[in-house]
Amino acid sequence: MTALREVVAPKELSPTPLSRRRPATAAPPPIEVERIPVRKGSFVIVGGLRSTLGFEAWKASTPRQRRAILREVSGEKPDFVALLGDLVFCGSSEDSWEDYDRLSSPLKSGGVPAYPILGNHDYWLSRRTALSNYFARFPHLRGRHWYAAEYAGVGIVFLDSNVQWLTAGAWREQIAWYERVLEQWDREREILGSIVLLYHPAFTRRTSSDILHVQRDLLPGFLRSRKTLAMVSGLVRDDAPAFRGGKAFLAAGAAGTHSAAGERRSADGAAATLPRYLRVRPEGRGVAIEVRGLDPETDGFATLGRFDLPWVRPGERANDS
Repeated sequence: MTALREVVAPKELSPTPLSRRRPATAAPPPIEVERIPVRKGSFVIVGGLRSTLGFEAWKASTPRQRRAILREVSGEKPDFVALLGDLVFCGSSEDSWEDYDRLSSPLKSGGVPAYPILGNHDYWLSRRTALSNYFARFPHLRGRHWYAAEYAGVGIVFLDSNVQWLTAGAWREQIAWYERVLEQWDREREILGSIVLLYHPAFTRRTSSDILHVQRDLLPGFLRSRKTLAMVSGLVRDDAPAFRGGKAFLAAGAAGTHSAAGERRSADGAAATLPRYLRVRPEGRGVAIEVRGLDPETDGFATLGRFDLPWVRPGERANDS
């Protein structure tokens, strides 16, 4: 048996003293991802819960319809509901949050967990007070403006796209985190596809600095990722679905405020708003997304449309033919 012996490095190969040694570059730890239990097999995405004031004459304030949306969602008993910003008219107003508390009571009584993101109105007018009100309603967020969850093989990213309300450092930190989590999910076999949720859309008829920042800083990582299926936004209620590079860009719909362009005319020619939400169901071949809307003619809910987003198989990209 060969005896073990200590090997002494030649002088010229001696280790560098600790004081002169470069710090080792450790691999970053895996992104923290919350795992949401699968029971019903579907979840819901809702946008635009806030009420309106008189000077917003171009929008319709529909408290009855807002309540109807959340009652319908609660009755479906989805595994959770994602709320895409503008939960309230003014985040620093106690009255606004009391209105939200009343509005969301069907979700609470139905045991439906809520996973929100911030809209610009949720920051109004005092940032500190507004965020205190927001996080008090959602203690499970632990003060996070952006976070990730896994549900039935789907990775879901919740982002804060309000660049005007974030510091430059926080914005850069979020971008780096966001790109890392998408890259992590591209490597993980148990993640079959991913969805990005945010307040501001990447593509719309509107123009704002927030939307331009989404296009510049958040869109490239989404398009580059192999497994991203859809980017869903909450700001603009009436944008038509768009597909670029085999990936979907969807508006969550409007549970509260609606622009006139999103109205449909009833049989008598009167304008009728159609608040809606998205029902998302992971299935064997991909993700099925139903657009569920309130029909003023029947005062009930109906499926207005459906999108089937197939999983991306290993070795191919979403836009491969």
